[in-house]
Amino acid sequence: MKEFQKLGIFLNEEPGDDEALAFAGKLAEIAKSESILCVHVRGVEDSVGAPAPNLDAVRKRIREQLTASVADRASVEVHEGTGIAEILRSARDQSLDLIVVGRRQPHDQMAVGSAFARLARKAPCSVFVVPDESYPHFGRILVPVDCSEHSMLALRTAIEIARTSGETNPQVVVQTIFQVGYGYQYTGLTFSQAVQRQEEVARKKIDAFMAGIDSQGVQLEVIYTCSSHPSTAVYDLLASKNLDLIMVGSRGMSSATAVLIGSFAEQLIIYSPAPVLVVKRKGETLRFLDALLRS
Repeated sequence: MKEFQKLGIFLNEEPGDDEALAFAGKLAEIAKSESILCVHVRGVEDSVGAPAPNLDAVRKRIREQLTASVADRASVEVHEGTGIAEILRSARDQSLDLIVVGRRQPHDQMAVGSAFARLARKAPCSVFVVPDESYPHFGRILVPVDCSEHSMLALRTAIEIARTSGETNPQVVVQTIFQVGYGYQYTGLTFSQAVQRQEEVARKKIDAFMAGIDSQGVQLEVIYTCSSHPSTAVYDLLASKNLDLIMVGSRGMSSATAVLIGSFAEQLIIYSPAPVLVVKRKGETLRFLDALLRS
């Protein structure tokens, strides 16, 4: 899998570090990654002035979480300064394909999910945010789509990961979310009729969107959801189907999109209880990042 040949795992001595290592190690095996960079940074969820870690302890921790073949390719560094800036600089300088970070669960009062949303917004590559207490499985993936180019990239990547995960009956669930506007009553339709009409429109879009998708070896299911709260609809489906993680394109489904990733994707990063992999085209924000790091 050529998309994830250079992985960067960023540890900060907070809950989620071990889970980030486990997920990154599993993905490295699936993708046959060429290199893994393990970096300890300060100032992500802890203070910038936190004590320096014991590198021998960090290396031992990495060895315990990664398989021997993967750990042999890993290196450990310590970066000083503001954590998010150091992660972004490492991603740029090392030409990483994927940034992997652990985080507290969103219900934790000490969690700072907005920091990870900023990271995903500015990163020059895909970003994988892994909450504490997550288990490293890639066999059941949820992909919310809006029929955009970025959604297509996320869907194709999810299918390839699930197909090569080695897990029994790999599954990719595609979710498209639509809503009925307040003016439906002026059309003479009941609410149920308006929902049915909107779903018919959504089905036509999805049929066209997925016409060329190769899902061989993967159970592919499409779910149509009527909801005015997209992120909540995603969490409900995630729980009801016991799915492993969410993969989303770098632009969200809401009309009010952020500069570089959609507000919908940001909401998932901040509040999702499950891992979220934001798929981005490598280098598409590199000029913006260069300007940011120079300032």
